[in-house]
Amino acid sequence: MQAEDVKKSQTKKDNRPTRLYAKGAFVTFRRSNANQRNRCAILQIEGVNNKEDTEFYLGKRVAYIYKAKKAKRKPYSTVKKDQPQTSRYRVIWGKVQRAHGNNGLVRSAFQSNLPPRALGGAVRIMLYPSRI
Repeated sequence: MQAEDVKKSQTKKDNRPTRLYAKGAFVTFRRSNANQRNRCAILQIEGVNNKEDTEFYLGKRVAYIYKAKKAKRKPYSTVKKDQPQTSRYRVIWGKVQRAHGNNGLVRSAFQSNLPPRALGGAVRIMLYPSRI
């Protein structure tokens, strides 16, 4: 009876879609003891623990997704002309620039600087563009 249960659990297909991004966290801005440079964000990518592992992520796109108070009309929405689609989710796009130190942190630049409330927040590191 137990062998049948094991077979059923192995053949059961997971219906969740495949995740096409790596998870990460916005750790801090690049800084020294006296100055902070808001144009350069430092990220920790899940599963990356040394400088050699960061090579794969160089040049990849980064998305910081946040929820706004007011819904904004989506550009290029083609569902209905009289009822445009709206969304409360916004995105700030960036790019992984280089490694930061030897522990797997990376530096990234965003189109507009990340807000301070994003510190410690989640980011998505997209798996494109490919450098292979």
